[in-house]
Parts: sequence; structure tokens; C-alpha cells
Amino acid sequence: MSWTEALGTVVMFGGCFFVVVAAVGTVKLPDVYCRSHALGKAMTLGIMLLLVGYGLRVPEASWLKLSLVLLFQLVTIPVASHLFCLVAYRKGVRRWTS
Repeated sequence: MSWTEALGTVVMFGGCFFVVVAAVGTVKLPDVYCRSHALGKAMTLGIMLLLVGYGLRVPEASWLKLSLVLLFQLVTIPVASHLFCLVAYRKGVRRWTS
């Protein structure tokens, strides 16, 4: 195993960690706004780390395609998270208060 494959494995484990954090945040957090925030932030970082790890592990991977997918994910996930919260706000979904 070369050092790039080992680094790719470590980066992919980091991506898996953030995807799990997003899933736990979606289940455990109290309201739609907190859940959307956790999902938007953690999934963006998790998917980006998984794609970079894939690029490091697979020598035949096209970095141009991976860069385009990374850019698409970086643009769409936060915007979708924001729009989801905007719809909830306009529908009158109340925020969690202690």
C-alpha cells in the first residue's frame, strides 16, 4: 500500500465520520432549523472528504470530474439546506426553545 492510498483511506474515514455526524444530528436535534444546519454542514464536508479520499485511493480517477462533482456539491447542499429552512419559516414552524 502506497502513502497516497493510506492517506486516501484516512481521508475517507474522516468523510464517513462527518456523514455519521450528519445522520445523528438529523435524528437527535430538536427542530427543523437545527437539523437542517447539521445536515447541510456535515454532509458537505463529509461528501467532499469522501471524494478526495476516492481520488487519492484510485489512480485512474479523473481529478477534473471529481473537482466538478465537488463544486456541484459545494453549491447545491448549502442552498438546499437554506431553502428547506426558508420554507419551514414561511410555513410558521416554530423554533425550539428550552
